[in-house]
This record gives sequence, C-alpha cells and structure tokens, in this order.
Amino acid sequence: MSEQFLGSSPILPVADVRETARFYKKKLGFETVGLWQDPNYGVVRRGQTVIEFGTGRKEFAGSGVCFIHVENADKVHDEWAARDIEFVGDLSDRDYGSRDFRIRDNNGNMLIVGHPLHNQAELLRKGNIA
Repeated sequence: MSEQFLGSSPILPVADVRETARFYKKKLGFETVGLWQDPNYGVVRRGQTVIEFGTGRKEFAGSGVCFIHVENADKVHDEWAARDIEFVGDLSDRDYGSRDFRIRDNNGNMLIVGHPLHNQAELLRKGNIA
C-alpha cells in the first residue's frame, strides 16, 4: 500500500484565540485565515506554514511545540529580533543538522524556526543511536 503524506498542521492549545491571532499577525507576520466562535478556534498562515490553535484544551496553553521550516533562519531571526518577542536561547547550528532559534508565543508555546545545514545527513548519521 502506498501512502502519500502531504504535510501537517500543529494545533496549539491557547488561552485566547483572538489574542493569539493578533500576536501571530502583528509580531510574526502571519495572516489570519479564520477565527471561529464555536468551537473557539483559529488558523494563521505565512507562506506554506499553517498553524492552528484553540481553547478546547486551554488548561494546557503554553505546552505546545512547533518546528517551522524556513529557507533562511538568520533572516527570520533578524526580522523578529526587532520586535517584542520572547527568545529562548540563541540562533545556532545544532548537532541534529539544523540552524535554528526558539521563541515563545503569547501563550508560552514554543516555536522552533530553522533550516537544514548543508551537512545535515552526516550529522544525523553521527547522532543516530538506534
């Protein structure tokens, strides 16, 4: 059987859908695709990246993690560095083959933004413990 995987969209737990959509638009440059009242749910997009969020599990707001694949993490880091955003650590080359940085959204969810290093395959082979 052949399966074709076409992508995924994280669904992050948030405390307030409208405030979250406003944060992603004003601070991160996403566009709001839709906001719904029942259920209380939102969708934002930037390029091919789609992030969904809702209050259905708002008691877990801040526990979500999302890796955002970009062409150039340095450019995105520079764009966002001038904004009032909570960065977690530095922009750096990682031993798992990614150049990335981390921020927290207005709910505390972790966004990891990165691109693959030219030697990613080699680094992944070195770190493979299986």
